[in-house]
Amino acid sequence: MKLNIEYINGLLEYEKIENGLYIIGTPIGNLSDITLRSLKLLSCVDLIICEDTRVSKKLTTKYGISTQLRPFHKFNSKRVIPSILKKLQSGFSVALISDSGTPIISDPGSDLIKACSENKIKIFSIPGPSAPTASIVLSNFSSTAYSFRGFFPRQKKNILKEINLMKSNDSPTIFFESPNRILKTLKLIVHYHNNSKITFIRELTKRNEEIINSTILELISNLEKRTKIYGEITFILEPLKKKNQINFSKSEIITFAHKLMKDGLSISEVAKTVAKDLEIPKREIYQLLINK
Repeated sequence: MKLNIEYINGLLEYEKIENGLYIIGTPIGNLSDITLRSLKLLSCVDLIICEDTRVSKKLTTKYGISTQLRPFHKFNSKRVIPSILKKLQSGFSVALISDSGTPIISDPGSDLIKACSENKIKIFSIPGPSAPTASIVLSNFSSTAYSFRGFFPRQKKNILKEINLMKSNDSPTIFFESPNRILKTLKLIVHYHNNSKITFIRELTKRNEEIINSTILELISNLEKRTKIYGEITFILEPLKKKNQINFSKSEIITFAHKLMKDGLSISEVAKTVAKDLEIPKREIYQLLINK
């Protein structure tokens, strides 16, 4: 059943539609999560620019919104920004939305925001659903602080940089990932760091929503049993840097390792034991010992 846009407009009579760019957050899954203010603005602006008109059409059709939709994505943004600016400068009101969630966050649009700022065009931010915020409250290690890093990197150098960044961060880290890459990503994290606690969230707010709080290795085992993994994924890693963690010097680690080697353990066995006792990645211990 479509909502009555005229009724919504009546509830929000105070909302004056001004000339400018409106950045509007849209549902991350369940279309009922849209706000009344967002519905009014989407119905009253002169133009809506969106990532995929087919996806956004589902939202506008559900609520009887007839505003024109135009595609705006990473492949055409540089080409169409001049025409959008021209419309805004001529007095148009334009809404920017993404396929889901808040625009700009892991989506195209930052160049448009910059261009509007440079041309003294008003920009309005309209709050809406946010996957990072909705996900962190479902984790077993939610806190007053967290880091959101967008999609997990693809290149090895960026992966190592991300892991090292997390090791220096004592708050949870949130990532997006595609279902086709999630297993590979989880195995990379275990390889370059070690097993740690994780919250896995799939299809947030949708009918098949799934939330798993476990360790990375337990999650990998779970996912490998599936024929195929579907849906949009958010995952949250516990802080890789433990609060009040004791830091050990290389000489202290080597001294500790040599005591174990005198007991007849191999370098590999020593590295495993030291890594567990001192909460240091096994790979780092092994490299330290073979280079000594």
